[in-house]
Amino acid sequence: MVKKELQWKNMERKPIKNLGEEKRERLNPKEILCAEQHPEAELIEISVKMRRTPGVFTKVVKTLYEKKVKLFSGFHTVSREDDTALIGAFIDISNSSVQVKDIATDLESIEGVLEVNFSEKRFNGLMIDSLHFPLLVSGERSFTFRVETFGRIVESLYEKFGTGAAVVLYQMGVSAGEDKVRSVLNKHRMNKLDVLKLILAERTAKGWCMAELAEFNTDRATLIVKELFECLPFKGRKGEAFSQFFRGYLAGIFEHVLNTSVSVVEAECIAKGDPVCRFIVQERL
Repeated sequence: MVKKELQWKNMERKPIKNLGEEKRERLNPKEILCAEQHPEAELIEISVKMRRTPGVFTKVVKTLYEKKVKLFSGFHTVSREDDTALIGAFIDISNSSVQVKDIATDLESIEGVLEVNFSEKRFNGLMIDSLHFPLLVSGERSFTFRVETFGRIVESLYEKFGTGAAVVLYQMGVSAGEDKVRSVLNKHRMNKLDVLKLILAERTAKGWCMAELAEFNTDRATLIVKELFECLPFKGRKGEAFSQFFRGYLAGIFEHVLNTSVSVVEAECIAKGDPVCRFIVQERL
């Protein structure tokens, strides 16, 4: 046990202000290009691949503006494999005097533009992105779930397996947390506290929640977690703390980073009416 205690105590620590004592700025939502519908718009989807050289992006946007094209939702990404960039967007051409094929031709004539694709496919007025696949997040193959869908999956598990569902969800979380730490350590060289901070920051970027270390010392760690996807579908509906997957996820992270067994308790939970979810991590004795 002495070796394990040293693993926890030797971690670099810095003063961490309790998030409950300060106001956090409101974050703006991040929309992933997926679908668009507007009854008064003539929507088209375009995908423009270009060289990542100065001025090309500006010329593409300027060309669309000159053609009186209105931009709806979209994205701009830079390739991790070569020196190219990609623009994907839903556009409205109802005020443009030219056809979408002519717009594509004009874009293709720009020096540095490598490829232009467009789609006019609609589903009863709804346009869905059909030009981009797979979905990548930080270069990793990903997929999305609606928060409500995940909530229904959890409810179904409890209906069929009773309290056994909690064990399954917790172990799934532990496995996911351990895998995440291995992935981070393979990509980055950083101290263990920074590994924790990086993983928690990424939960916000990926839409899981807003999680921060509120306390970290030789005895325990406390995390304040807002808008946790696992508990959000059950907000104010449960009589006790409800997180199992994320609780296991935290256990997997801390155990892999600290090289010791830990217990994770959800002391507060939005599912039972608390303002935030609060998790306490301690070494298991």
